[in-house]
Amino acid sequence: MSELSKTIPKHYELKLAQDFYRLRREGIAFIEQMGSSLWTDYNIHDPGITILEALCYALTDIAYRAGWDINDLLTPEPNKPFSKQPFFTAREILTVNPWTPDDFRRLLIDLESVRNAWIFCKRCACDVSYYAWCEKDQLKLSYQKPEPQRSLQTKKVEPKGLYDVLLELEADPELGDLNDHKIEYATAVSDKDGAKHPVTIELRFPKQSIENSDEWELFQNDSADFTATKMRLGATKTFDVFTDPSLKTDNERDEYIRRHWRDIFYLDLEIQFSTSNFTIENVTMRLFSGTAVQQTLTAAYMKVLFIDNNVGNVVIRRYREKTKRMKKSIESAKAALHNHRNLDEDYCKVRVVNLEDVAVCADVEVKPDADIEWVQARIWFEIERYFNPPVPFYTLQELMDAGVPVEEIFNGPELNSGFMKGKDLDAASLKSVLRVSDIINLLMDIDGVIAVNQLQLVKYDAEGHMVKGAADPSWSSDGKPVFDANITSASWLLYIRDQHQPRLYMNGSHFFFYKNGLPFRPRMDEARDTLTQLRGEAERPKAKGAPKDLPVPTGKYRNPDDYFPVQYSFPLTYGIGPDGLPSHASDERKAQAKQLKAYLMVFEQVLGNALTQLAHTAELFSIDAGVARTYFVKEFKEALIEGFDEIKKGLDKNAVGDIAETPQEFQERRNRFLDHLMARFGEQFGEYALLLTNLEGQQVALKDLIEDKIAFLNVYPLISHNRAKAFDYTKPPASDDVPALKKRIGLLLGRPGLRFIVVEHLLLRPKFPGDALYPICSDGPCNTCGDEDPYSFRLTFLMPGWIEPFKTNMEMRDFADRTIRQEMPAHLLGKICWVDNDGFVENLCDPIIGELAELLERNGKTVGGERPSGTDACVCATIIYTAFSKAFREWYENKALDYVHPDLLKKPLETEFDMKINPNTISCTALLDPLWAEIQAKMVEHFQGVALNGCQFDRFEDAWNRWLEANAKIDWMEERLHERVEAILAKKLVSVSDTQESTEEALCKCAAAILTQCGMEFHTWFENNFTAGRTPDEFTPAFELSDVPLCKNLTFNDWNSVVKEIKFMLKDRYDKYKEVSYRLRVVVDLLGRLSNRYPAATLHDYDEGNDQNPVRLGKTALGD
Repeated sequence: MSELSKTIPKHYELKLAQDFYRLRREGIAFIEQMGSSLWTDYNIHDPGITILEALCYALTDIAYRAGWDINDLLTPEPNKPFSKQPFFTAREILTVNPWTPDDFRRLLIDLESVRNAWIFCKRCACDVSYYAWCEKDQLKLSYQKPEPQRSLQTKKVEPKGLYDVLLELEADPELGDLNDHKIEYATAVSDKDGAKHPVTIELRFPKQSIENSDEWELFQNDSADFTATKMRLGATKTFDVFTDPSLKTDNERDEYIRRHWRDIFYLDLEIQFSTSNFTIENVTMRLFSGTAVQQTLTAAYMKVLFIDNNVGNVVIRRYREKTKRMKKSIESAKAALHNHRNLDEDYCKVRVVNLEDVAVCADVEVKPDADIEWVQARIWFEIERYFNPPVPFYTLQELMDAGVPVEEIFNGPELNSGFMKGKDLDAASLKSVLRVSDIINLLMDIDGVIAVNQLQLVKYDAEGHMVKGAADPSWSSDGKPVFDANITSASWLLYIRDQHQPRLYMNGSHFFFYKNGLPFRPRMDEARDTLTQLRGEAERPKAKGAPKDLPVPTGKYRNPDDYFPVQYSFPLTYGIGPDGLPSHASDERKAQAKQLKAYLMVFEQVLGNALTQLAHTAELFSIDAGVARTYFVKEFKEALIEGFDEIKKGLDKNAVGDIAETPQEFQERRNRFLDHLMARFGEQFGEYALLLTNLEGQQVALKDLIEDKIAFLNVYPLISHNRAKAFDYTKPPASDDVPALKKRIGLLLGRPGLRFIVVEHLLLRPKFPGDALYPICSDGPCNTCGDEDPYSFRLTFLMPGWIEPFKTNMEMRDFADRTIRQEMPAHLLGKICWVDNDGFVENLCDPIIGELAELLERNGKTVGGERPSGTDACVCATIIYTAFSKAFREWYENKALDYVHPDLLKKPLETEFDMKINPNTISCTALLDPLWAEIQAKMVEHFQGVALNGCQFDRFEDAWNRWLEANAKIDWMEERLHERVEAILAKKLVSVSDTQESTEEALCKCAAAILTQCGMEFHTWFENNFTAGRTPDEFTPAFELSDVPLCKNLTFNDWNSVVKEIKFMLKDRYDKYKEVSYRLRVVVDLLGRLSNRYPAATLHDYDEGNDQNPVRLGKTALGD
């Protein structure tokens, strides 16, 4: 941007239109050029020069006003509404619905309860996959892999486009870290001398078990009061210090506690509700205190503490509140994600990130004057930020002051808490490796620290045990780390599990400080208070109230339409000013003055129009449908020009306006202004405008184009911002919750309310083993190179092939196809179906009549034994068609939206026609009885097609909405059948005999085998009922799982109880899935059977010339 000059130029050069003297010289030069032979006096006293000077001065006034700031020109009068302008703010026009992983992270971190978030593209389906193979040139899909002896090339299919989301929640002032399942309780124990010693009890609760979801729902219910009534305590998951027969006396029990003081204790707490019991098993407990407490604490004291003194209730209530906060945060994150979901994408799981506690130990040498408590707090603080870097929010002004470009500031979704920087998001990614050298470098920068020695890292699992085999690896020849299974502490590198977050474990960390070689210990309470202060100073809170958008520039109203008549600037002697001529002036003199006024009115009108045009600048670029002119005229009245009424005749504003602009000129210019506005955003209606002109004619097309462009611009921020946004399927279907792509396509086609459906195939994927699978199209040769996965990155557009102009105009239909493909996200594959929806319309030109006539003429006999003539056969065929049409119409009237399996449609039609149509009542020259079976078969086949395809759109729309309603009732993220089965198996698992397999791998395979068998049994049972034409309420017999397959290499305690629990759980879940699976089966069946509707064409002889509907391959149909 050029800087303003700091000096005032001596000779400022005006623009030509603002320079009175240059205009005067130019005017005189033109006069000399055109009339020098007749006009030689160019002095100031000459009337012609006087007129020239007056007009030149008026032009400079117009030029001066035209140079006003555009903000002022667009500002209306104070009492008038602002003209509707496409002045979209940066927040409206530059932001987008989340598109990249970082965009979704921004969206989630913006939530009140979320500190950080990560989104991962899921490499496998959400618990559900299936197999595809070719057999007899047909593609087969199944949940079960075919037997090996069949030698088939099988491909495992896992739909793509799914995401897992991890959340790090904000810390709670009362409950602490909401990302872990720990509760700390501080108490004091008195020794035999009565001295009190502080004790910190650390409890780690197990994660919520998904198979006990009903009990957990009750546990988290505010109204459900409870009491901790019993407890088990031991150093293993089965030992109970209170009841084990090996401990006979209290002293032995106390000694057991002291012996395992530094170990982990396992605690079971039984919770008594009003109507039921609930046991929280294997809560791990560690005690942090000095040796005095170790020698004092007794088993009896622990029981009194947790049961009699109500500590158990206190910690459990705190844990309940913690889990409720976690659940609430997850629900808000899920709602935000579904509300911003993109086309053909979905989420598998949203959960709080798993933590790995990391303890840090080191010797720190500090300066003699160092504040040890402050240094300790600073060390904790720096390590915390290294493990878990924050994602700070910035205000708009901060980023503007830092010189960040506006387009970069508003790149991504609009947020409510401020703005983030991309580098901060990158820095806050999940760490996979912790480097000791990085930590030492951070600690050495702390004021007062001289040296950091012997720094070690140790990580702990969810129960609090040290983890081995993740530290200081060696390296293989191919560059991969090789871990020693016996190493626990890292002096170099510590590896973190995938999709886990490291967390500083302060209870397990120890720092020893040295001043001049002497050891010192910090006062921990003061150090913790200082840490709280440091956290508060570094925190950048979410700025909810700060400005989040750049304001629209405002101007000052300057009344550019204020007009001073040119004739008022003439010398008084001309008598055309407001004072006029003296009363004694002659009639001739008055006539001359009026003649000059009339002559000047031409100039007055032109100059007045220019200022009026300037005053209506805002309307030229308005997107208000009420704008009716692009050329504006000045209306002169007696109040503005004295004597105006005496010289006008039949002249009013409308008449002048008609001269300035015809209706066609307005439409052409209005379209050009709107084209300019659209071009600002890289949009255009070029091809559509040509097609519309050919379709409707230029005059009608210009008018419709104005309406279409205004409608497009009015909602442009929405259809631009949400271009790839889908709808929220977790809510019942609503007319206003549709993909933005649908709105955009409708507007680009000039039909904002166009009725069509965008089907996202990924939403139709099977949600559980045994769910409905998409029917495979077998039109082409079989292959497993893409056809086996009809779900990933695919859309189907159900377009209205029965609506004009798309019903008959193939150019408009082709344009719609091109528009859809151009507007679709590039990674998606779209299928466009122009379907029928006319229902049944009796058509006496239907080709079936010709087929009947041909049959009658070829095989029919009259009473006399002769063949009927062609005319008689045609008449007879028409009568037969009319009779069948009447019967079909009555049958079809209330069945247009009903789903009937195609294989089951033939019998009801045969029965209906047998009841309603008697061949003996049909008046026909041919005998119908001998041909009646063949005639009825043809008519049944014909009306089968009508019943299946006559209302394709309405029937699919009804099925689609019914499925959406059923699907919205189930939160598929929380179903997780595989996890449920694994959890049941894990409870009773004793051992894994295969040493090559981990316990997790063995349980996963076992659960997969059980679900595969159950899914196949359900799928077979479901398909048998579905193809029989039954609705879910009519399915018979009830679904029962035959048996649970025994898992090899696994030994269980009481396998029969495991089987019973698994069967009960699966029966309960599958009964719940029956309705939604049926609705999905109907949708995919109808979707797979959709057929394009083409306009009817006619065949004609070459000599007949052109036809309005010529036959075109793949574009027309011979008859309806």
